[in-house]
Amino acid sequence: MSLSLIAFIKAVILPPTLNFILIILGLSIIKKNKFLSYMFLFIGVFTLLLFCLSPFSNFLLHNLEKYPALELPIEINNEQAIVILSAGSYPLREEYNEEINGANTLQRIHYGAFLYKQLKLPVLVTGGLFEPRLNSEAAVMADTLKNNFNVEVNWLEEQAKNTAENAFYSVEMLKQSGIDSIYLVTHAWHMSRAVMMFEQEGINVTPAPTMFMDDVEKPGWSHYVPSASALSNSSKALHEYIGIFWYKIRY
Repeated sequence: MSLSLIAFIKAVILPPTLNFILIILGLSIIKKNKFLSYMFLFIGVFTLLLFCLSPFSNFLLHNLEKYPALELPIEINNEQAIVILSAGSYPLREEYNEEINGANTLQRIHYGAFLYKQLKLPVLVTGGLFEPRLNSEAAVMADTLKNNFNVEVNWLEEQAKNTAENAFYSVEMLKQSGIDSIYLVTHAWHMSRAVMMFEQEGINVTPAPTMFMDDVEKPGWSHYVPSASALSNSSKALHEYIGIFWYKIRY
């Protein structure tokens, strides 16, 4: 399945596009079937409002956080490497004259660098090339780790286009170097799917999640006002739930 088709399907089945489809569908049949029309309108509007509320979006994300943070001080058991998953990059930025990591990728890099400073284990970064970018996400990550965090990357996995491929190609590369146990770095809400895929490839995984929902500030009155950030978090969470379900069927 092409990446453009996958992107289209994701857009259609996730908010807010899904909500708009329901609302438009409801309006289009209001003269033919008022009951069905009102039902579509109610579901579309009500769920859109729900997705825009921080308590609900935070609940969705927090429910995905199955693995706790590593306890400090972090100690090496059988782990032999640190693997950091990509989460997007930006094409050439004029102010930098180079490609840069997306915000989620940078958060993972930050924690991966922290682990490296603690443990001094070799590092693998994984993320493929997505046009119109000139470099793979892994290459952009490695450049940031070296120049901004003084962390040398030992392996660049540059073929993966999704989490399943992150696991497949990374484990293949690590096993060639005799590595069979890793610290896996990704967001706390993404860790369940990542661990599932890496363990399926036959490697021992110690989850090293970062950016927990518990880390957000205590809610104030604005927490209960609809917001774009809450809608974004809801979409992110639903994408993850659908991804876990699909991966269990597909892989």
